[in-house]
Amino acid sequence: AKSVARFPAYLQELAMFDGIAAVSEDSRDSLLDYWRWARLANPPPVTAITLGLDPVPADVRDSKPTPSAHPTVLVVGTLEGRKNHSALLEACEQLWSRGLQFQLHLIGLAHPQTGRAALQKLRALQAAGRPLRYDGPVDEASLDRAYRDCRFTVYPSLIEGFGLPVLESMLHGKPCICSAHGALGESSRGGGCLTLPTVDAASVAEAMDRLLTDTSELAALAAAARARTCKDWPGYARELTEWMRTLNPRR
Repeated sequence: AKSVARFPAYLQELAMFDGIAAVSEDSRDSLLDYWRWARLANPPPVTAITLGLDPVPADVRDSKPTPSAHPTVLVVGTLEGRKNHSALLEACEQLWSRGLQFQLHLIGLAHPQTGRAALQKLRALQAAGRPLRYDGPVDEASLDRAYRDCRFTVYPSLIEGFGLPVLESMLHGKPCICSAHGALGESSRGGGCLTLPTVDAASVAEAMDRLLTDTSELAALAAAARARTCKDWPGYARELTEWMRTLNPRR
């Protein structure tokens, strides 16, 4: 609630800068739309410069998964309302109830306000004996192992500024189920993702069912994910500094 209350003032403060480098086209367009709605006169220039990612070493990406009786589906990201974990958990319960065998592995800090409902649902499913693992926040080595051991990832978020876990999944060579819209649609453009027009429980369940049962589709998406290349941080720095040189001070 505090974040929502202070956000309009933050958007007004951005207008004081000489330029804004948004992390996605969707973030850029959303800011410009807001300023137009607010009838802001003479806004600064806004460009989209997507973030860089730390490269994943080939020996990490190509290491063999730990043997497991059932496939693991990985979900990386903070547990909060807009991340839509409640719909994901409902989708998984539908699949488990139909007899589909897989483990759900969640990684990420739970937001004390907006993540409470998903965390309660998660704990209830664990208490019911569902194969659900929740680690909270983890270090980089543990995250790499989680990507190594999963069959694919799901990022059910409704709205994002950038959507790092989608591209992170690509760098690890693992397909990702995510929204086809906004910043996530941008991240999925290069292939390797199964994108959804809506990320409700039924749609997520259907997509997960496909990748858990259709080995040919999974293999094709994994190959596309492994073929992806992502910008690194030196590349981001070059783009950012080149754009900064084009700016004219407003004061």
